[in-house]
Amino acid sequence: MVLGDTGRGSEGRPNAGFIVTGDGVVVIDALASPAQGEQLVRTIRSVTREPLRWLVLTHHHPDHHFGAIVLRRAGAWVIAHPDVSTGVDEQSREAAESAWMLVVGRAQMAGFAYADVPDRAVVASDTLRLGGKAIVIAHAWRGPAHTAGDLIVWLPAERVLFAGDLLIEDGVTMVVDGSGKGLLEALDTLRALAPRIAVPGHGAIPADPRALIDRTRDYMVRLRAAMRGAIERHRSLNRALDSLPPADEGRPVSRRSRERRNANRVYLEVEKELMGLEP
Repeated sequence: MVLGDTGRGSEGRPNAGFIVTGDGVVVIDALASPAQGEQLVRTIRSVTREPLRWLVLTHHHPDHHFGAIVLRRAGAWVIAHPDVSTGVDEQSREAAESAWMLVVGRAQMAGFAYADVPDRAVVASDTLRLGGKAIVIAHAWRGPAHTAGDLIVWLPAERVLFAGDLLIEDGVTMVVDGSGKGLLEALDTLRALAPRIAVPGHGAIPADPRALIDRTRDYMVRLRAAMRGAIERHRSLNRALDSLPPADEGRPVSRRSRERRNANRVYLEVEKELMGLEP
């Protein structure tokens, strides 16, 4: 595990990881810039000289894949969900690159090129077998959750799970690019695995993986119920959001901002369900 920041939720640097198989290295996520990708490679090289075989991307948000070009140039092939679309780049991928440069700085982005389109696409489940080790890569639920292109990495023998941003240390997973309903299905998948260790997309490794999964699930169940209640009482979206603290200005992924943005997304999602427009 290559840990980012602890105690900052989605605002902190993300986590990554790598698996030394005896027949090459499988890397999970590439961090937020080419500079961070280079640091990740140096960390791997401090442990092993095995070749970099594969880079698995848990999803297509910039903080998890903008370092991918470094891993690609170092020899790794990319495994990812083929749906690369996110709200970050809904206008254009060039605009997303420019916006992200303002976040991490021009020096961090030197040498950047997109490298998240998969060489080996996974839309349901796939298993890598290297050095006698089985590594399962899966999107084992219907529809979008955190995003449309989420994947988990599961080591069944070790019972180690890399969950990407389906799990965040504070239990408030964003669904702005996904759906609350899909997140609940994904969390049920994670719980059924009964991981011994679960690596969230951001923050500390939980002492009890099931507790973090359940905490995240409870949050989304309560949010969906609250938004459904507001709709059934004929409250507008703005009135439904009045019950929440205001978003933090200039901090779109702070906890309060995530909670408010999630409520907006879930209100519209539940409204469509009640109108029979969602399956």
